[in-house]
Amino acid sequence: MTFALHGLLVRYSNVLTDIMLGAEAGYDSVELHTDKLDRFLASGLGSGEINAALRDHNTSVTCIGIIPDAETQDARKLDGVLRKTEALSRTAQEIGCETIQVNAFTELADRSYAENIKLTAANIRRICEIGAQYGIRFQYEGAAWTPIHSLRQCLDLVHEVAMDNFALVLDYWHMWASRETTADEIARVNKDLIYGVHLTDGLRPEPGEPWPDETLLRDELPGDGKLPCAEWTAAVKATGYDGSWSPEILGRTLWEANLPGIARDALGRLQALVAGA
Repeated sequence: MTFALHGLLVRYSNVLTDIMLGAEAGYDSVELHTDKLDRFLASGLGSGEINAALRDHNTSVTCIGIIPDAETQDARKLDGVLRKTEALSRTAQEIGCETIQVNAFTELADRSYAENIKLTAANIRRICEIGAQYGIRFQYEGAAWTPIHSLRQCLDLVHEVAMDNFALVLDYWHMWASRETTADEIARVNKDLIYGVHLTDGLRPEPGEPWPDETLLRDELPGDGKLPCAEWTAAVKATGYDGSWSPEILGRTLWEANLPGIARDALGRLQALVAGA
């Protein structure tokens, strides 16, 4: 079992700072966010500088996230998704990271559930084929406000994709906020289908209310929101999963807080929940 600093926990820093913050706060590894990684690579820096920082701080990269718009049926946009997959897979291989996160959003919201699964899976198979050439696997996160969001739906997608390098990241908030996943369901998941866990807390709209800006709902450290973090953590542990856990926030207030303090506080809360589950 390991603990990773998520790039969105410390939103307004950069790649090398995330590596330093994670190591100094006591994390085993980092999850690099693509906004930061894209900016880093666009500056002319590359994998060599990342590897040097990883060596200096005796740490590693667990995941790179995200590749967005996996569901797109727009040929030009899909070409961009596949080119990004190629570039990120190459970088991931160079820095010793085996996992990249994939998300689908709302382009197919007006289609049937069956179409969402079939069309999204077809694109993800192409993503997985590219990644396989580099030894990369992909974890899917079902965002709460998208057509494929519940644990059941995400498992349907995994089974439709049917690739050995595709499975799930269990994001507490997204599954809880959509009101369609229970702790009992999580406890029954095959641990081999879990590539990562994002321990996120917060609030959710009342049934029938519209989705507001996510940052208005997720500006909470683990344990400070309404999500039953202890129950869900116990459910994940019941699967036998022993991989990477990462605390994540999306909140404008916490993003402006002291970053080393936030990193240490979130890790302590996560470790206490995992130990106590």
